[in-house]
Amino acid sequence: MADAVKPTLGPLPRFVGIEGSIRDRPPELLDNAAIIARRIIQIAHPTADVGAMMMRHALWRMHEVCGDGAATMAVLAQAILKEADKAIAAGAHPALIRRGIEQGVHRATAWLSAAAIRPASGRQARELLEALAQTSCSDAELQKVLVEVVGIIGSDGAVQVINHNGRGVEREYIEGALWDSPWLATGFATDNSQSVARLTDGAVVLLDGKLDAADNVLQGMRRLYELGYRSALVVAGDLSDEVKALLIQAKLNEVMYVLPVKAPGVDAKRAAALQDLAVLTGARVLVGDSAAFARLTAEDVGSVRRAWANARQFGIIGGRRDPFALRAAIASVRKRMDEVTDLDEIGELRLRLGRLSGGIAIVRVGGVTNRDQEQRREQAIRLARALQMASAGGYLAGGGAALFKAGHVLLTDLHAPKDDDESAMGFRCLARALAAPLMTIAANAGFDPRAVADEVRDALRASPDVGYGFDARSGKVVDMLATKVVDAAETVIRAVQVAGSLAATAITTAAVVHHRKPEMATKP
Repeated sequence: MADAVKPTLGPLPRFVGIEGSIRDRPPELLDNAAIIARRIIQIAHPTADVGAMMMRHALWRMHEVCGDGAATMAVLAQAILKEADKAIAAGAHPALIRRGIEQGVHRATAWLSAAAIRPASGRQARELLEALAQTSCSDAELQKVLVEVVGIIGSDGAVQVINHNGRGVEREYIEGALWDSPWLATGFATDNSQSVARLTDGAVVLLDGKLDAADNVLQGMRRLYELGYRSALVVAGDLSDEVKALLIQAKLNEVMYVLPVKAPGVDAKRAAALQDLAVLTGARVLVGDSAAFARLTAEDVGSVRRAWANARQFGIIGGRRDPFALRAAIASVRKRMDEVTDLDEIGELRLRLGRLSGGIAIVRVGGVTNRDQEQRREQAIRLARALQMASAGGYLAGGGAALFKAGHVLLTDLHAPKDDDESAMGFRCLARALAAPLMTIAANAGFDPRAVADEVRDALRASPDVGYGFDARSGKVVDMLATKVVDAAETVIRAVQVAGSLAATAITTAAVVHHRKPEMATKP
């Protein structure tokens, strides 16, 4: 499985051909490691297939979480396994080798984290974003747009990538916060030509329930009027026909304009969305039916400078937010992101963070054909993730240079484990394997990997403070940071962690149990 994706690593990659499932169609030519692995459904040997599927799952996890680094992870995992196999063949115990690998992963990731450069802003940050985009994506238009987008909204902003009918790439910045939840009736539109409803300087009422009784709603509207509001955004679970007629009549008579929108999500997601709205607008979340709306107090009502809604979405701009509550909510979401591993939940949390931080960008991707459009959309999603991770976690020398130097540091570290126990062999297995990505990039570019590794090692010995690596395009050993060949630090660190975990699991798996195929099963 690793050999299938290795050709895609580096600035001079090669394609991998995937035979089509339909005979009349030509094979796919792919250069993305995770997509290649996704196309491999099963290999012939059943026991080997178990290991292949472990690698396949790890590749896809790297792809979904980081958007990049999948091929690097596969090369690292394979190299660690090869080094570990030698140690086990020499008599070392797999469990002790595993312990040493885990120690090596911890030491290597700590060194990589400390070595990352983190420009706060300015010209250097922009240049590094551009450099990372160039090494991660070959589409110049996507590079330009997404560097601009991430440069504006930062690492916490939300980037939504959608298809559109044109051939180019467009972007739109949404000030404030946006939810994929519609208005509760079309009769509330203020601009019929665009099918959109807008209000300015309005109240905000949040109801975790249904507006079902017109008398109660009328009483709540009177209370809003007394508080000085002539328009209101009401976020509720649903709306009865009776209340809908009342609100439309109030709009037509220009008594009060109430824009009802559906509370986003269900259950826990709805509760989280309402709580975020409360933080952003200063409103309280009311639980119950329209009777709660009738008992409105000044403390229950928030405010918003502008709000809009249509049949798909609603958004707010300039809510009456409490800075302390907002900072606490952002910190809570970030903490939760560090705790969870479910990718869907991570995506939801990132969107929440974008809304709370006030930065949402919509990138619309077009293409010549549907297939081209979908491929560009996937590229845009991956590149946005990689750029935001770099914006948050910093940059390392690219082209495998940071990993190579980390391995060099671990092997020459005076505090590294000594030869008095077998776990030290596992530590050195990990340290030696860190040279594999740089050597693979050199091999893919047509150079002798061992000669390149020796040249880089000599350069590091002569100048240990310089981030030397191999520039496959020029064929020279250079300072990778000075030449703007960079990787996202978080992606590199995660690749080491995933590869180490995968290799450690593989060497300590002593048996594989297969399920009997249905056609082979005997009847009782």
